Amino acid sequence: MGAPMDAQEYDRLAHFEEWYWWHRGRQAIVQRLLALYAPPSARILDVGCGTGATTLGLRRFGPVVGMDIGRRALEVAGKRGIAVAQASAARLPARSGAFDLVVALDVLEHLEDDVAAAREMRAALRPGGLLLATVPAYPFLWSGHDEALGHRRRYLRRQLVAVLERAGFEVALCCYVMASILPAAVVVRLYERWIRRGPARRESGYVPVPAPLNALLAWITSTGSLLLPWIRLPFGLSLAVVARSPAPPPASGRDRSDGIRQAR
Repeated sequence: MGAPMDAQEYDRLAHFEEWYWWHRGRQAIVQRLLALYAPPSARILDVGCGTGATTLGLRRFGPVVGMDIGRRALEVAGKRGIAVAQASAARLPARSGAFDLVVALDVLEHLEDDVAAAREMRAALRPGGLLLATVPAYPFLWSGHDEALGHRRRYLRRQLVAVLERAGFEVALCCYVMASILPAAVVVRLYERWIRRGPARRESGYVPVPAPLNALLAWITSTGSLLLPWIRLPFGLSLAVVARSPAPPPASGRDRSDGIRQAR
């Protein structure tokens, strides 16, 4: 898709994705937004599906195809029973208008040209179809975790909205999420940058925690989703966006080829 993830990170991701509190919290946010916005029995494309644990949860909203550039990730996703295809988000092989919903969780930050990739996602959607995307927030939080995962950038809300609008989307919702863990993330990043003062470790920030604490953190990160979309906090560790592919204007009732009004 863009800067590649370290090969060993796919195995780490597969290990943590099903149970780790951060992934469980993100899954709760995704499920909440889809329950509010997804059309019934949607045809879903999960761009950047990774090892597929989150993709499995999308099945309650309709049939899903997972797509990723990483062969190792797709091998794991395929073993989970997910229909998969290997492709880059920068050039999706999907037919125009083939999907009702495109999901791109932590994908756009990997891509050299995020606007062009968003246009690819819009082309895969039917008119009126939806994109649900998440990205990491705040450039000042950049760390070795971002480098290990192949990120090219982190976003402010206005930057993400601008990317999607340039790609032709109509943004229905864009808000910060995972606000409850932002203070802890800031402390960790500042410690790494100004106190430890060593080079950033190029490794994803998965820290194993005891099961009770993992369950508590998963609950804390997921409860914020219950406030969506009515309460939108002005800060958070990630951004979530729901955007719509514009529907064509209503038909005029005239056949432009000969000017004859069509019978109804």
